[in-house]
Amino acid sequence: MSKLESHRTGRVPLPAQYRAWQVFGAGLENVGRDGKPVTLELRPPADNEVLLRVDALGLCLSDMKIIAQGGNHPRLRGRDLATDPTVLGHECAATVVKVGRQWQDTFKPGDRYIVQADIYYKGVGFAFGYMIPGGLAEYTYLDERALAGDEGCYLLPVRPETGYSQSALAEPWACVEMSYCLEERLEPHGDAPLVVVESLDESCLARFPQAVHLRHDLAGLDALGDRVFADIIVRHPTPEIVNALAKRLNKNGNLWLVGKPGAAGPVTLDVGGIHYENKRFFGGGENLAEVAEANRRNDLLPGGRALFIGAGGPMGQMHVQRAIEKTDGPALAVVTDLDRGRLDHIVHRFGGLAQTRGIDLVTLAATEFAAPQAMNDCIRELAPGGYNDIVVLAPVPALVEQAVTMAADNAFVNLFAGLGIGTPAKIPLEALCRGVKLIGCSGSRIRDLRKVLQLVEGGELDTNRSVAAIGGLDAAHDGLQAVKDARFPGKTVIYTQIPTFPLTPLEKLADALPEVAAKLSPEGAWTKEAEEALLEHYLP
Repeated sequence: MSKLESHRTGRVPLPAQYRAWQVFGAGLENVGRDGKPVTLELRPPADNEVLLRVDALGLCLSDMKIIAQGGNHPRLRGRDLATDPTVLGHECAATVVKVGRQWQDTFKPGDRYIVQADIYYKGVGFAFGYMIPGGLAEYTYLDERALAGDEGCYLLPVRPETGYSQSALAEPWACVEMSYCLEERLEPHGDAPLVVVESLDESCLARFPQAVHLRHDLAGLDALGDRVFADIIVRHPTPEIVNALAKRLNKNGNLWLVGKPGAAGPVTLDVGGIHYENKRFFGGGENLAEVAEANRRNDLLPGGRALFIGAGGPMGQMHVQRAIEKTDGPALAVVTDLDRGRLDHIVHRFGGLAQTRGIDLVTLAATEFAAPQAMNDCIRELAPGGYNDIVVLAPVPALVEQAVTMAADNAFVNLFAGLGIGTPAKIPLEALCRGVKLIGCSGSRIRDLRKVLQLVEGGELDTNRSVAAIGGLDAAHDGLQAVKDARFPGKTVIYTQIPTFPLTPLEKLADALPEVAAKLSPEGAWTKEAEEALLEHYLP
């Protein structure tokens, strides 16, 4: 039996100690001790725990947010990391190696899983890699919070033949997938919407008998105090009305814009509220039924025109890859970024596939144009009728504003890059009224992770195309710095069972391990075969 085959069984002797990148406070200098992982006792799992061997871990920009904020990160709830450190890492592939008494009938050594990071137990969030120490370690422990949480078990089983990196990267891919699977509420609640009409419309009075009605002059608005609403319906809206009432939209609330604008001009929207609080502004019809129909689509338009703004980074490349790999993807995919090198990486990795799928892939770097307006003109010329789908992958309000002006009727603008709550952007009211929908979301759900894993194991999605660099456990500190510096155009994967392999971009792999590099794809992408060669070479 080879080293790798023995490793896969999960039944190899366990060490007395293991190493973990514990976080003791804010700043990279507080990750580990003196730039090295901490050595901990590998104790047997308690009765309510399972012990997992971490096999592969993707580094994420979210890890840097913990490093920047330390115990002040909202998901750590003020935890004193100096005395109660956590471990980073939520993009995790792992193998069960020992099982506590309570779980003997559920898990066994050798079972493989990925971890759904957003864990809820009795209504409280205990995210993996945050409150629950994560996967940037050789081993980790999970208890009933993850094994019997509010949505059942937060471990998803992985087939034995699936690669470690393939499965670990299902987690960031689930965040991408969720942004195209949002279940919008396309009917007013009906109990107490705030309805603004030109006159007290009899149909509105009958449909919403408990509603608060105001006229277009908003007389009586002040009498409502600081009351907020789940639904606000405005007929023939004006910028003044929308600006006043958008502030009264609560979390998960909808502002319905019915009919053409009563006056032209921009409205100021909290784009952070769209992303993090699920606030929506729906237009595109002369009545509520037409508005609902105009906003029903939530995925890329088959054969349509798609624009990906600022898409040179790891998550942006996933969006582009998803569009190209879809069987019913767009006919045109325009990708922009500041860095021509990142765009060339996209062309090298995905250009051949796009050509095979009949997709026109166009990449535009800002440095290639004399002025921003020249670049914007070029983007518009590529899709004279506007773009059906636009994904904004840089957290810049000006890019959101630009995106809306380039959108076709009934387009959606995916604000994937999170802008903080309270971030304003000026959006043309006319665009909202012709059905341009702004959407956004954060994180993923377990059903999104399950869907992505099914795509991976069904051969419909190759998450390994996202990998740009690899390293062993000791390389994680350098890897986190690389994430912070945006050094690589794709994902960094840490093989935690390999102690000392340095952080290595795939383009340089031939210099270090030519026998592993020989197993990369023709486009230079990471493969399961390359992973197997790496592990066979480096596993103890």
